[in-house]
Amino acid sequence: MRNLITALALIATLTACNTPHTTPTATPAATPTPHITHTFAPPGESNVRSSIQLAQGIALIGTEETADIYKTTDHGVTWRKTTDAGDLWDAADIRNFIRAHDNTLYATTSEPALILKSTDEGENWSVVARPQASRTVALTQLDDGTILAGLRRSENNRISIIRSADGFQTFDHIPLSDALPRQNVTCLIGLGQGVVLAGVGFEASGKIFKSTDAGLTWRQTADFPDARDLMHFFTANNRILVTASGIATLYASDDQGETWTTAHQIWNKGFLGETTTLTLNNQKAIILSATDQRQKPSRHVLLISTDNANTWQEWIELAKDNTGGASNLAAINPNTLITGTGNHATQGYVYTVTTQPPTP
Repeated sequence: MRNLITALALIATLTACNTPHTTPTATPAATPTPHITHTFAPPGESNVRSSIQLAQGIALIGTEETADIYKTTDHGVTWRKTTDAGDLWDAADIRNFIRAHDNTLYATTSEPALILKSTDEGENWSVVARPQASRTVALTQLDDGTILAGLRRSENNRISIIRSADGFQTFDHIPLSDALPRQNVTCLIGLGQGVVLAGVGFEASGKIFKSTDAGLTWRQTADFPDARDLMHFFTANNRILVTASGIATLYASDDQGETWTTAHQIWNKGFLGETTTLTLNNQKAIILSATDQRQKPSRHVLLISTDNANTWQEWIELAKDNTGGASNLAAINPNTLITGTGNHATQGYVYTVTTQPPTP
């Protein structure tokens, strides 16, 4: 009997030594609760179309109807109109902003298509380019200083951009395809060393084009038949992701845009917009603007990922509306952001969302 007990103990010891060691997965700390501190409705404007952070607590928004530009210098508490591009140039909306390497601000517009420039932090703007198109849409600057702007309904009736290497003192029209009919070039992202991706949509399926020579020549790398439009590129964990409207889907590439897979479908009907990052509980959180269109009224929400865009949860509901989408957002300090909503024939809003405790 003693020998049997010894043998069983030895077997148990050997079994324990050969069992793979499993490290328990730590439960992520709960993200702080977000809340809306302020809501601003630009008078007469149907959409808050664009936004950009200029500095801590300082930001711009651009609107749709008469293309107003508003500025906050107090973390989104109050807003002041700096420019009315509708009055000045008969523009309909402000589509996008970027800050260039030399700190110049640029903006794109609709009807007419303009490139606007500001050298005083958005207080005053001037026209630096008038492309032959109905809209200038996407806007980005590459690491070599070249600026690209996506077009809609370009003069050559093709999917096109304009490209400038000198701050729009001069620029060239460049088609992305000589064969396909015209569509919006809605989003652009520079990946370094002349590599650029363009997201194309509206009036046909969503597509991705790639350039390896800083926007001079292009080739198509993807077609997403169910996507109405491709809205925004971002990177996470060595992947490139793009958001799609219509089917509320994220597509991902891990080879610099050569091949793409469906990373995540949030809903079967909805709109995904832009992303920004916040620091919550000392960890990076990606925030994504989105609209759930599965039933009326639609729900404008912000989604959150704390694992590099692998999983997503609803973070906060902004509002319900029968039209439009939550399209853009910008962080204005480590735990506060602004986000714009609206669309044609409805009132647009910008919401200030924070995880800071409410003021008593």
